[in-house]
Amino acid sequence: MTVTVTGPAALLHTSGARFKALAGSVLPFIAEREEDDAPAPITHLHIEAVNNELLLIGTDRRTIAIVRQPLTVASVNFAVRVSVPAYTIASRLDDIKDKMRVSLAIEPKQITLAYGRTKLRFPASPSELPWRSIISDHLTPDDVLTDRFMIDASHLARLGPAKALAKPRKPMNIHLRGSDRPFIATAGDVFLALIMPRVITGHPGAALPEQPLDTWRDHLD
Repeated sequence: MTVTVTGPAALLHTSGARFKALAGSVLPFIAEREEDDAPAPITHLHIEAVNNELLLIGTDRRTIAIVRQPLTVASVNFAVRVSVPAYTIASRLDDIKDKMRVSLAIEPKQITLAYGRTKLRFPASPSELPWRSIISDHLTPDDVLTDRFMIDASHLARLGPAKALAKPRKPMNIHLRGSDRPFIATAGDVFLALIMPRVITGHPGAALPEQPLDTWRDHLD
């Protein structure tokens, strides 16, 4: 597959199945609407090409996910951080068949997605999402054990697509950081997600039941 670029760029050539797994693992974490005080567009898929790696990042401010993939080709010393509206990629995934060859070209002002006989160019904006500082605040050496953790079940469901990135039968790792800290989910060094505990009005973390399983044990006695 030939993809024409107009200047310094990075290229990813992969299978349709792999591309859908990469994008599909991040897209569920992207917000459906913008927030005025967000540090960057949170309805966008943020794309970075740096150190011969492709990174896809998505967030809704309460969750964040990142995937990493080696690039196929990159211009010497080329690095770029851009973003595109998430729907521009999400709306195309159903058209990409698993066995198709897919190419993604990342340039400073546009990305080009090519598959089959289709070639699409999307204008790209500079990305200023401070995801590195967000993640580094939580990647401490020691886990904190916790026996009470409130989480939105829909947030857990977002992790489902990432299983396509893991090696067969390799489980996802979950790291608990305490009842008021996000938990971290990883699939090797390919996928990482942070999910904040659920905050419920009138039900602060301190009010969580001391023994949340007691009502279930009562049914067994």
